[in-house]
Order: sequence, then C-alpha cells, then structure tokens
Amino acid sequence: MRSRLDRASTPALGWILAMAACCAPAAAQFYEKVDLRRAPVERLRAALSADNPAIGASVAALAGTGDVRLEPVFRGMARGDAPPVRVFGVLGTALVTKKGIEPALWSALRSDDERATVVRDANITGILRASDPAALLAAAPTTPAATLALVGELHRRGAAWDPARIAPIATGEDPVAAGVAALLLLAGPAGGAADPAPWQRFLERTAAMPAEQRTGVMRAAIEASLLFEIKPAAAELLAACGGADSPDALRVPAVGMALRIDTPRGLDAWRARVREERSQVALVRAGMQLLSAIDRGVPAEDFDAIRNGSTVIDAIADAGKAIASGQDEVTALVALLDAGHSASAEWALVRAAEMPPERSAPVWRHLLGKIDAGNPDERPAATIVSGVVRELAKTDPKSVEALGARVDGDDLLEAALMLGLWESNAAAAPAIARGRRGSLPRMGESLACMILARAAEPLSPEEQSILARAAAGGGDLDPTRAIQAAWLSAAAAGDLDEVTRATGGSAAQESQP
Repeated sequence: MRSRLDRASTPALGWILAMAACCAPAAAQFYEKVDLRRAPVERLRAALSADNPAIGASVAALAGTGDVRLEPVFRGMARGDAPPVRVFGVLGTALVTKKGIEPALWSALRSDDERATVVRDANITGILRASDPAALLAAAPTTPAATLALVGELHRRGAAWDPARIAPIATGEDPVAAGVAALLLLAGPAGGAADPAPWQRFLERTAAMPAEQRTGVMRAAIEASLLFEIKPAAAELLAACGGADSPDALRVPAVGMALRIDTPRGLDAWRARVREERSQVALVRAGMQLLSAIDRGVPAEDFDAIRNGSTVIDAIADAGKAIASGQDEVTALVALLDAGHSASAEWALVRAAEMPPERSAPVWRHLLGKIDAGNPDERPAATIVSGVVRELAKTDPKSVEALGARVDGDDLLEAALMLGLWESNAAAAPAIARGRRGSLPRMGESLACMILARAAEPLSPEEQSILARAAAGGGDLDPTRAIQAAWLSAAAAGDLDEVTRATGGSAAQESQP
C-alpha cells in the first residue's frame, strides 16, 4: 500500500523546469487583499507543512535557490511532528549541504517506512550518489526495497557489500524486490562470489506469472540493472526479454539497458532488432538508443544501419556518426537541432549543456539567431530561449544583454529571458536584470527582483513589494518560482528567523559542519 509519503514528489530540473515555468498559465489579474509583509512567511509555513501534498516539490524548489541559510529550516523539519515533514527535512538538508543523507538524521526518523521514503526519493533525484550507503545500512533498519537501493548503490561504485543482507529478499513475497536481489546476487559483491541460483529460481517464478504481471516485474529488473550498473544482468535479461517473442515493452528497454552497461552484447541485440524492425518509429527509437550510448564506445558505422532516406533519421545518423568518429560535435548538434524532431533535439540540447561552456556557446548562439527568422515556425519556443539564456549567460553575457532589445515588447520571450537568467545564476545576471527592470511583464519583473535578491543587491521598496506580491501569488509565477520568491522576500525583509520558527526549527540552531 502506498503511504502518504509516496504521493509527494520532487520536481524535474533544467529544461523541464524551464518548460513548466514558461508554459504556466498567468495568474489571475485581481487578487484578494493580502498583508504583503506576512505573505512570504505564511506561504513558506503552508508549503512546508504536512498539509501540503506537494511538500517535496516545495523543498526541492527552495533548495534550488542555493541558499545555505535554508539549512536550519530543513534541520528543524527533520525533527518535526509529521512523517512527511521529517522525511523532506532530511532530504532538504542533504540538498542544501550537498553532502548526501546524514546517517544521524536518517536513523533518527521514527519508522522504517520514513527511512525507506528518504532512500527512494534520494535514489530518484541523485542524492543517494552523494551519500554513504554503507553508513546508512549500519545506522538503522529499513525496508527491503530501501536495503536493495543502498546495496545497489554500493555495487554501482564497486564497493563491498554483504550478500547475506539481501539473500532473504530474493525469496520474499515482493517479486520486484526478489528480482533485483537475485540480479545483485548473480553479479556478486566486489571480490566476492557470484550466486546464480536465486536468479534461476526467480525466472521459474516469473514463468508462472500472468503476462502483464511478468512484464511489470521484468521491466523493474531492467531498470534496476541500468541504475545500479549490474553488468552480468545484461546477458540474462536479454535472454529473458530481448528475443523476438518478447513484447516491445520489455525488448526495447532491455536492448537500451544492455547498450549502456554491456555495450558489445547490447550492440549485438541492437543490430538484430534493427535488421528485423524497419518501421519509421522503430528506426527513430533505435537511433535514439544508440545516441544515448554514444559515450560507451559505439562504432560510428553502426549509425548507417538505421538510414532509410528519411530526413529525420538521416539527421540522427549523421549526428551520431560525426560524434562517434570524433568529428565536429558542435556542427553535428546544430544539424540535429535543425532537423525538426523533438526527441533528438532535446537530446542535442542536453548534450550541449553537458559540454564545457566555451565549446557549447556556438550551439546557443545558433538558436538565438533564429529568433528573428521570417518564418514563425522556425523561431525557437520560449522554453528553448530560457534554456539557451541559462547556458549562454555563463560565457557570453553580452549576447544575452543584446537579446533583451530583440525581444522587447514580446511578453513571453521577455519572461523567458529573465527565467533563463534566474536559472543561470551567472555573475552577469543581476546587472542584466537591473537594466531590464521597469519594462518587463509581470512574470519578468518578479523574476528580475528574484535575481537581484539572490545576489544580495539592495532592493527598493517597490522591488520588495514585487517580491512579496509574487510570494502571495500575484507574480504570474509557477509554483516552484513562487515559493522561491517567498523565501527571497522573507530574507530581504529580515524575517528568516521567523520562517525557521514557523516551520518547526529553532532560529538559534547552529548548522552542522
């Protein structure tokens, strides 16, 4: 049964956050009369209470400001009266300190379920990779699923773990947990012996399952193998799920998983599928799978296998072949962005964002150059503009500043410009925001004041009012930005001690080293 804790979620980051913000509907034009002085504190108190089903999203949003003054707030929550508050207090502390889950805070939680929820969310968000799984396993008991996640992270790192800790899980009632445990035992700990017997028993168990249940259980095993990089699992899962008689719901992810953790074996399975499946959808999917594994030593010539004369597929093949063979990656990414295929364009954007800023700058400038395109269909969407600004502000702030004049009067793009600056946290962001203040749409003005407040710039009474109104819901901001505005407004007003007390912490509490 899913607990209340399971219903709280953490928001996605990067391009997805930009998309959510740019596409958020404008707030109502008329508001109830509110006390702007009290609004930020009340907003934060409500957002970080057990009554808020989106408490996890609020915590992640606040941590996204990068403000270390949040630490006492989150530590206070970790000692709170309600399970969701305690859970997300521990996670918030991990986010803001960037040190992972603290074993002392985790062990002080009041139930196995609470500790398991922390591990689950940490696994999803990447916090677990900054944590010490061995210390957590030694600190307190937890559920089988959380134990597997901690052992799985140890396995991914090539660290030692005790097979006896998970052997009972391989024969337990939960088939998903049993499958993951069996695969970990199949691989064995670093320097230890492998045990294939639990996996064979698991295969016998799944053979007796209804097809739909088996698909779900095996899909979870594939995902865990990829997440924890259980290399010996690739051969077993391809044998069980990668054949022509397996449904696409299993075969496709099994091939993708194998490409990432056992590339030679995955390539054999990928090539076989490409020979058999030549539909447009199948070839696009195959091309995207190969792009996703391009840093694992994929041969450049394999991209030729997907060609069918389609413009989109040829663009994927051209880009993949150029990158895999060490040719000009920037040119390849630009060509992929211009192909007009959303999934491959998203991959190109993420790839460019992972490059050193000085290398990726030509990609961002190319996209900004399209803002003035005569054909509206060729102009980048506001979501793309905000993401480009976020990246380019770090290396070419003059281009970002010049963009302000080009989008002047376009409310959506002006807001996207400010959103990108906010996300960049670049040194030049406050000066650009200050230069645009007073001429922006409501969302843009709210974001500009947030940029100034985060940089500890002196705020005029009008700017403090804009921040407070945004915190109260009058800034046309999406929920993530509104809660961030509330924190910055409270900070600018000198009310952080009150926020800490209102959310369960002690204003006098010292941060941990």
